[in-house]
Amino acid sequence: MLPHLRTAALCIGIAFAIASGAIAVGAQDPLVTLPNNYRLIFDNSDVAAIHAHYGAHEKVPVHDHPSVATVFVYLNDSGQVRIDHPEAEGKVESVIRPPTATGAFRVVAGMAETHSIENLGDTSSDFLRVELKNVSLDTLKEPFRGKAPQSVASSQDTIEFTAPGLQIERIICAGASPCPVKASFAPSLIVAISPVSFAATATPKEMLNTGSVRWLPSARSATVTAPANAPGQVLRILLPVDRP
Repeated sequence: MLPHLRTAALCIGIAFAIASGAIAVGAQDPLVTLPNNYRLIFDNSDVAAIHAHYGAHEKVPVHDHPSVATVFVYLNDSGQVRIDHPEAEGKVESVIRPPTATGAFRVVAGMAETHSIENLGDTSSDFLRVELKNVSLDTLKEPFRGKAPQSVASSQDTIEFTAPGLQIERIICAGASPCPVKASFAPSLIVAISPVSFAATATPKEMLNTGSVRWLPSARSATVTAPANAPGQVLRILLPVDRP
């Protein structure tokens, strides 16, 4: 090969390698690249539950999230978080996530995202990303924000969000007696907002800490019991069988 052709080929090869590397780097799975910030705690054919943690004033590098419907469940009171979306020509679009409260949740229809994070607060931000693999929330034009309960002093069981293919139920257990998690045709994911004792039908009791999850198959009931001297609270994400 003539020298000038060899040089041209080498340049093309380098350019291709750089471009290929850029494409590879562009797909940043945070479960792989950021294990201290994102940890998979449950995964089946219906949902993936990922525990997210941003330390106080921590900066989290660029990473990706998939375009699936998602329920964010907030596990502590935390401050503002800045989310930076890189754009063309080095530009960045920034949005501020407002402070969160323990037990609040947010439902989004889902879109693929590439962003970096900066926790602007003096406390960590801890929450679950519950990714819904088989649920379409295309009719949800704006994110739904479920507020934290004003009081957990008395037991209650309320449906706080309903859409085709999805319901979210809050169960607060304030007394010493077990509180029922009623059987449903919909399978569900139980998310502990605070420590509770949990027992599904024909299974032994176990203690769930804040942020722990358990899968409850369809037609199965369970109970939650508050620990001594403190109310217990869970969020139940139900996936009705008639979901699209």
